[in-house]
Amino acid sequence: MKKQLFFACIILSIVFSSCKNEENKKEESPAETEAIKNSFKVTLTATVTVDDNFQLYYSQNDYEAPYQEDNSVWVSIKANEKPQDIVFVLPEDVLPNYIRIDFGTNERQKEIIIQNFKMNYFSKSFEAKDSLFFNYFIPNDCVTILEKNKSVVQNIKSTDGRYDPLFYSEKALYDQIQLLIK
Repeated sequence: MKKQLFFACIILSIVFSSCKNEENKKEESPAETEAIKNSFKVTLTATVTVDDNFQLYYSQNDYEAPYQEDNSVWVSIKANEKPQDIVFVLPEDVLPNYIRIDFGTNERQKEIIIQNFKMNYFSKSFEAKDSLFFNYFIPNDCVTILEKNKSVVQNIKSTDGRYDPLFYSEKALYDQIQLLIK
């Protein structure tokens, strides 16, 4: 009798744990997976040691100013002492000409170390490792580059007390985007 009860408990625990795992899995349809795969994707690999939210703005026109909130993607970031991928997936059929990356809204953010910047579109990709990032982006007055060769930046308040750390893309990045999308 003890053996039967033991086996019944094992079978029930397997059934309940597998049902729980099925509930936790997010079902993505093949169409959703294909749409993400074929979307323009930007990945910033960085060490961010304080929880924050980064935002990527995109412009589909030449020199669209200012960037529009409707043309942006937010990513929530959990603090980590190690580099992590911050992935921005643009809506399907959106091909940017210029982008802007806002480096957070948390005024208690510490130094950020940029390890890599990468763009993907279908099978094509472009990558700028470490300090090469600065060849393609210009910081605004709310960002201080502490060590350019190590890609260390610090978010700060501007002289007028505004906190909006961001990087604008350069013409060189526009050229790389054009190579990806053609």
